[in-house]
Amino acid sequence: MTPDTNPDSTLSAFFADQTPPRRDLAFEAQVAAGIARRRVVATIAALLPWTIAASVLLWALGPLMGPVVDGLSETLAPAAAILTLTALTIGGSVMAGRRLSPTG
Repeated sequence: MTPDTNPDSTLSAFFADQTPPRRDLAFEAQVAAGIARRRVVATIAALLPWTIAASVLLWALGPLMGPVVDGLSETLAPAAAILTLTALTIGGSVMAGRRLSPTG
């Protein structure tokens, strides 16, 4: 080893040629969008048979369940209205409390 060469400068020169390229954020975003699109299509394709089966089952059971639903709807309509109004009141109160809170 000659006295003018420094081992650190030799290593730095060697690794300078092998530095990774800078990140291309636009390319990474396109790749991520492509992966997300494929996952959405795969999820929809996986749920499609279940959706068809449930639709056929509900279509077949519709005439059998019609009288039961009609009878229950008259009984449960007031309770459903009360629960809906209660949920709207609570939701409105929480939203107003957050909006009017001084800690904002």
